[in-house]
Amino acid sequence: MRRYTVFFLFLLSIRIAAANEGVWVVANVDNQGFSLTKAEIRNLYMKSGTTTYELEPVAMSPGNRIRSIFNAKVIALPESRIQSYWAQMRFSGRQTRPVEYDNLEEMINYVSNHEGAVGYVPANTVLPKNVSVVYRSF
Repeated sequence: MRRYTVFFLFLLSIRIAAANEGVWVVANVDNQGFSLTKAEIRNLYMKSGTTTYELEPVAMSPGNRIRSIFNAKVIALPESRIQSYWAQMRFSGRQTRPVEYDNLEEMINYVSNHEGAVGYVPANTVLPKNVSVVYRSF
């Protein structure tokens, strides 16, 4: 029971910290009206379910604040659960995690230079012309 209480408090603290900060999911796609739902983004980043688009998700490295906000608001899992999931996927040989970047500039640069790449940034980030917001979470 104590374990579940600690987990719940951890999840609550992440949600409270992230509640006032927004995150945008951005992509390098030709269609400026293109958008994704929260469920599609979760499936894309967790490489579960099916997606109808050929997109390549990229992420920030663990410990990065925007990653924590993205995980809390969009993926709805704490970092420990995500790491456990990817350890299982790697061990079973079923999936590989998205490529991770240490800083936001590197990730935005990658998304900007690779059609179909998808990343996430703090809300109101200035983006290159060919990168558009496909989901907003506030």
